[in-house]
Amino acid sequence: MNARALGSRKTAAAAHAALSKRVDLNRFEDARIDVEGLSVFYKRTRASAPSARPIVLVHGLGLSCRYMLPTAQALMDEYAVFIPDLPGFGDSTKPDKVFTIDELADSLAAWLERIRLQRVVLLGNSLACQIIAAALQRHPTIATVAILQGPTTPPRERSVLWQLVRWRQNLGYDPPDMMAISRDDYVKCGRWRVWKTFYYGLRDPMEKRLAHIRQPTLVVRGELDPICSREWACDIARRLPAGRFAEIPGVAHTLVFTAPTQLANVTKQFLHDVSSEALVPSETCRGNT
Repeated sequence: MNARALGSRKTAAAAHAALSKRVDLNRFEDARIDVEGLSVFYKRTRASAPSARPIVLVHGLGLSCRYMLPTAQALMDEYAVFIPDLPGFGDSTKPDKVFTIDELADSLAAWLERIRLQRVVLLGNSLACQIIAAALQRHPTIATVAILQGPTTPPRERSVLWQLVRWRQNLGYDPPDMMAISRDDYVKCGRWRVWKTFYYGLRDPMEKRLAHIRQPTLVVRGELDPICSREWACDIARRLPAGRFAEIPGVAHTLVFTAPTQLANVTKQFLHDVSSEALVPSETCRGNT
C-alpha cells in the first residue's frame, strides 16, 4: 500500500472514530440511487414511522452527510431524516465537472424527485443555504418548508480574503471531532473541487433569489458565528416573504454538529408554528441589527 492510500485510510478511520463518539451509527442506514446518470449516496434514519414527515439535511462546502448526523439523531424521534452526499462529495459519484450552485440545486431537486418524498422540509448548513435557495427558486414545489442555518456569504464579504479570514475565525469553535470528519471529507472530494465550488459560491448572489421563495423559511445563526453575521441573517429573513429569524446563544457556525439539540429544538418549534399557522415576523430582527 502506498503512502497516499495509507494516509487516506488513517483519515477515514479517524473520522469514523470521531463520528462514533457523537452518534449511534446503528440508527442510520446507507442507501444509494441513480440520479441522471450519477450514483447519489445518502443516509436515512432507520425504522421511521410511515407517517413521519421527512426532513432532508443538506451539507456544506467540501463536506458530506456525516457531520450532519448529530442533528439527524436529534430530529429522528419525530421525523424521518434523509441526508444525501451531493454529486462530487462524500461517497457520491465524482463527475469530472465541478457543479455550479445552480447545478447542485438541480441535482438536489432531481434526487428528491427520484426518492418521492412528500411535504419535505429542507435544512442546510453554510453553503447549503445557497444551494437550497437556488433549488427553491428553480424548483418551487420540491419542499414546503426550509431551515437555513448559517447562510453564506454577505455581499460585502464576497472575496477570497474575507472568507478565509472568517473561516480562520471559526476554526477555534470547531472541536477536534469535527476537524477529523471534515479532513476526511476534503480528501474524498479533492482540493480542486472544494476551491472551485467555493468560487461558485462567492459568485452566487443569494439575496436575489429570496423574493421568489414562498415557503416558510427559518434563518438560524449561532450567536458567535463569524461567517454568518447577525446583520446578514436578519437581512435574509426580512427579504423572504415568509421568513423568520432565530439565534442560538453561545455557539458558532457549524451548529449541525456542535449544537444539534438546540438546532433541533428551534426547528421543531418553527415547524409547529408553521403547522398551527402561528408564524409571525421575528421581533429580534426589527430595528436593531
